[in-house]
Formats: sequence, C-alpha cells, structure tokens
Amino acid sequence: MLKAQARFASLVMACTMIFSVVGMVFQPAAKVSAADASGTTASISDILKNQRPDGGWKKDYKETSGEWAKSTIDNKATYSEIRRLAKEFKKTNDPRYSATAIKGINFLLNMQYSNGGWPQVYQSSGYHKHITFNDDAMINVMYMLDEVGARKGDFSFIDSSLADRSKKSVAKGVDAILNTQVVANGKLTAWGQQHDSSSLKPAGARIYEVPSLSAGESSTIVKFLKTRPSNSKIKASIQAAEAWFNNVKITGYKYVRENGDSKLVADSGAAPIWARFYEIGTDKPIFVGRDGVVKYKLSDIDKERRGGYAWYGNWPSKI
Repeated sequence: MLKAQARFASLVMACTMIFSVVGMVFQPAAKVSAADASGTTASISDILKNQRPDGGWKKDYKETSGEWAKSTIDNKATYSEIRRLAKEFKKTNDPRYSATAIKGINFLLNMQYSNGGWPQVYQSSGYHKHITFNDDAMINVMYMLDEVGARKGDFSFIDSSLADRSKKSVAKGVDAILNTQVVANGKLTAWGQQHDSSSLKPAGARIYEVPSLSAGESSTIVKFLKTRPSNSKIKASIQAAEAWFNNVKITGYKYVRENGDSKLVADSGAAPIWARFYEIGTDKPIFVGRDGVVKYKLSDIDKERRGGYAWYGNWPSKI
C-alpha cells in the first residue's frame, strides 16, 4: 500500500513538472516579446558597460548571439539609453555620460539608410533590415534627434556640428516617411509596420505580420508630421492619411480582450475603433495566425494569436 502511494505521488510530481514546462514553453509570444528593452530600467553603470563598439545597445543585455545580440532601436532600445545618459549628465556634469550619449547619437546617424529610413536592427538580415515604423521605433528616434538638433532639454550640451547633422537626419527621415506612404487605387493612404529598404513598399515581418496598412503606426507618423514645418507635400500626406482613417474606421462595436482571447462585441454607443491591419487595395481588416494565412474575421484565427495580439485600437483618435 505504501509503495503504491509512493508511486502515485511520484507520478503526480512528474506530471506537475511536465505541465509546468509546457506552460512556460507555450506562453503567448507577444507577452514575452512586448517587454521594454533593458536600457529602460538598467542602472546607469550598466548602460555604460553595455554600449556596443558601434555605439548602440542590444534590447536585451543578456543576449549573446543572433540578430538580437546586435544594436537595435526595437522595444525602445538605444534611444532610451541616450535619453537617460543625457539626463544624468545634466544632473551630474560627469563627462562619461555625455561622451557615451554622443557616441550613441552618432550611431543612430550612421544607422540611418541613405533614403532616410532606419532599420530595426543594425547590419541585420531578414525583416530586421526593413525600414521599421513598427512599435514607433523610427518615429521615436526622430523625436529624439529633433531635440538633439534643437539642442533643447537634456541635449543642451550637444555641439553645433552634431546638432546640424541631427537636423539633416530628421529631414531625411521625413523624406522617407513621405516616400513610403502607400498609394492604392490612385490615392495616398497610410503606412505599413515596416517597409522594404530598397523598394520602399510595405513588407512582412513575423509570419502573422504580412504586408499591409497599419492604423496604429500610421497614427504616430501623422502625429509626428504635424510637428514639422508645413509644406505642400506634408500637408497632402496628412490630409490623405486622415481621410483614410475616416474611411476605414469601425463603428458600432467595441473590442474586448479577456481570458486569453479577444473579440468584437456589438455596442451602438462605442467610440470608433480601427483594425490593426488593413489589406492594401481593399481596405478590409485582416487577421493572421501562426499559419501565415490571411483571414477576414478575427474569429477565424487561432485563440493564441487572438488573445496575444492587439487586433483593434483607437490609435487615430489620439492624433
């Protein structure tokens, strides 16, 4: 009897360990990858120690191999370190902080493509080399360089030469934004999460991120364009994007995410929402699971992706 109980207890313990491991393996990828980069919370001393020879930072300081062991602007990496160093220099006047920040700024200037765009990862391959609007990476770099160029806030220590280079970099970035805005059916529309660095056309990334128009990233782009001195191209770009937002907004529904899943629920009083991705040319909302197949109903993709990704939002309403 005692031996049987012992065998049963051992079996229970083994099963518990197996299910624990399975649970860790199959955690929704979005919950893991969505974390901010190490530099957003690291100590200043760790930021100094983890600057790479090229001047940038990895998004995860513990990463030692592969694309994510390279300098990147993904998940707030690099520009967050630079901002924190500039702020620390202003408080302490310690030249280590200004020198490291300047090296980081020079890295961002060197990272920029000749067409004005920035890749997600420096000297990378695959989708990491695309011009990356995803998670507002490129736009956040441009906001920071705009401050550097104006030598305002925590960047008052920047010399005039680096400030001028930063201004020119932002201007080139604006050109890239204007040149990547998608024309569909003869009209300017919006932008994708990422664009091919050569053709400038919307490009795919992870298997469930196919070439498309993105309401979220496009909203941030328009918000940035509104900070620029207006000219005919910028004005036309903004007006076209805002017209597109109005055409594709969804009314009469609210987006509900709960219990590891998500769905649209009819609600006549709900504020307008927008799909994360729209099919180029038809403006139909699209949804993609880990099989990479485009679907036109959220309910048609797997539960893990339905619950692990924000498929709708109110991004344009915040412009």
